[in-house]
Amino acid sequence: MEPGTILEFIEAKRLTTGVVHRVKAGKMQVLTETDREISLTPNRVLAHTGPVLKPDLSRAEQIKAVRETASRRKAMSEKLNLAELWELLEGEGAEFSYPALAELALPGRIGPDEVSAVFRAVFDDGLYFKGRPELAVRQGAEQVEQTRLNRERERQQEEELAQGADWLSRIWADETPNPPACRDRVVEVFKAMAVLGPDAPDHKWGQRLLERAELGKDLFLPFQLLVKMGEMSRHENLDLIRCQINTVFPQAVLTETEARIKEAGWLEENRRDLTGLPAMTIDSRGSEDFDDAVSLTEEDGRLVLGVHITDVAAMVRPESFLELEARSRATSIYMADQRITMLPALIVDEVLSLREGEVRPALSMLARLQPDGSVESFEFCSSLIRVKHRLSYPEVDENVHQDPMLARLHQLSQALQKQREAAGALVVPLPTLNIYLQADGQIGVSLIQWNLPGRAMVTEFMILANCLGARLLAEAGVPGLYRYQDEPSQRLIEGPLSEADLFSCLLQRRYSSRVGWGLEPRPHSGLGVGLYTNLTSPLRRYIDLLMQRQIKHLASGQGPFYGAEALAQRLMEIEPVLKRAFDVQNRRRRYWLNRYLEAQGPKEYEALVLQKFPNRWRVFITPLMLETDLATNRDPGLEPGQEVRLRLKKVDARQDVLRFELA
Repeated sequence: MEPGTILEFIEAKRLTTGVVHRVKAGKMQVLTETDREISLTPNRVLAHTGPVLKPDLSRAEQIKAVRETASRRKAMSEKLNLAELWELLEGEGAEFSYPALAELALPGRIGPDEVSAVFRAVFDDGLYFKGRPELAVRQGAEQVEQTRLNRERERQQEEELAQGADWLSRIWADETPNPPACRDRVVEVFKAMAVLGPDAPDHKWGQRLLERAELGKDLFLPFQLLVKMGEMSRHENLDLIRCQINTVFPQAVLTETEARIKEAGWLEENRRDLTGLPAMTIDSRGSEDFDDAVSLTEEDGRLVLGVHITDVAAMVRPESFLELEARSRATSIYMADQRITMLPALIVDEVLSLREGEVRPALSMLARLQPDGSVESFEFCSSLIRVKHRLSYPEVDENVHQDPMLARLHQLSQALQKQREAAGALVVPLPTLNIYLQADGQIGVSLIQWNLPGRAMVTEFMILANCLGARLLAEAGVPGLYRYQDEPSQRLIEGPLSEADLFSCLLQRRYSSRVGWGLEPRPHSGLGVGLYTNLTSPLRRYIDLLMQRQIKHLASGQGPFYGAEALAQRLMEIEPVLKRAFDVQNRRRRYWLNRYLEAQGPKEYEALVLQKFPNRWRVFITPLMLETDLATNRDPGLEPGQEVRLRLKKVDARQDVLRFELA
């Protein structure tokens, strides 16, 4: 193709006009109508080219001629009526050359401009004809209609994007614009993006919207915009949505609860009247869901310890709506800002809560004990109890040495703990960080001391009741769910851990074996007991409800309620639900701890070095009871067991980022 030839080609999906400037090594150097010089191969040139400019024209004159040609052809193409041409060719075939179409559409002399005008019209329109370099293919009526529908859909989508992007950019600027028609879709898509990130179904559309609004690609933008819209709280618990955890009860469950309470038949079982026992509850201040009480009496010179568990099995019938809902939840979830109960509040906080002065149905464990904690005999029975005293842990701690009953309970709990320690129990005396929201919305933290009298005695009595429940099942050969823990991979401490230093306790904890559930009786090394189950919190844990039902039937002489296969099925169903619930609970706890640290600013904290890894150290921040990593670019010369001071470097609660550095 000689220099001076005007040609047309496709560039960036656009028909472009140019002129051959020179030809070299089989390639053409072309000046485009936008005054660019590009290299073209012959296969990129469209067939309908022409005319040839005089070779002595300057570059400016060539560009001017090219632009005039392009403008002239574009104007001619815009006057063509392809719809009429399409109808005119009905039944005349499918493929047509551009000169032939030009003769029909533009009567008179047909030259390069007219042919190019037809090609341009076909290329720009794309509805009635499908453009190829040398031929135009007439589309069928169905294809035309489908293309028209697709274009309308694309137009609507483009309009939706434009309106949505403008709305979002103004919301980001803290304005209050009127919402567009696509508001609900934007909210739905952004909620999915906030929860699922890149895995959200319409993530690409949401990203296009953010880019159109010039807000960037930050993964947390959808959540931040939802907060500005008022669709989500600043402290929204996205894990609840992500894990599909119900925070309200279905109406069928609530209706059944009210009906079941009115029946009262569940209370009129054959029960032993233990309302005369000096039963007491010991729990946290502000608690409402009291599911256990204890009593201590003397009989024939022996202590009789009573552990009384509210009888949830009497209220919740097998396979009822209540049962199925409890199974689907598996456990109550406790968080600083929210409590999601396994059973409706009407049951948990009122009807079955062991309130002071109220008669309640219970499954009671009565154990005859020697002063050293040895069990002479025990039994379980369905009972009626009336709590005489409601005590909090601090009240017990304050009065344990003045109140004779509390003093005896404390002595007994100490004897029970010594028995377990002698059997190898790893009683790690580490406090737990309690995170809570205060009335003014501020975040508070405190340490729960498990070795103080109130909590320590309740812990020992519940362990005893769970052990004896497991023993009852095993000795009767009845299927049960057993909590077990194998021996630690290494024992670093001989004797009570309460006498060991913090570093040794933390290190020993790292060698502990995993705690698991099974249908075969197995020892629990951490507790120092040969058998263990869970039955003391049936208001809060579904496994406890199952075991309460099993032990209750066995104790009444009815035999087992569940067979091994049924219990195995239940365990398989609820174990993943329990894991999900604990993950949500732990992540939320970390969220509020990080919020607390955000408010504290760059403070310094005492820490204990635990272990060295490549490029990092594992440390334990003592006042926060927090184990975390300390990244280092150089070796700071630390040693395991060394006390150091750390400074908060960065914290972002929403993005779950927490970093410390050496102070």
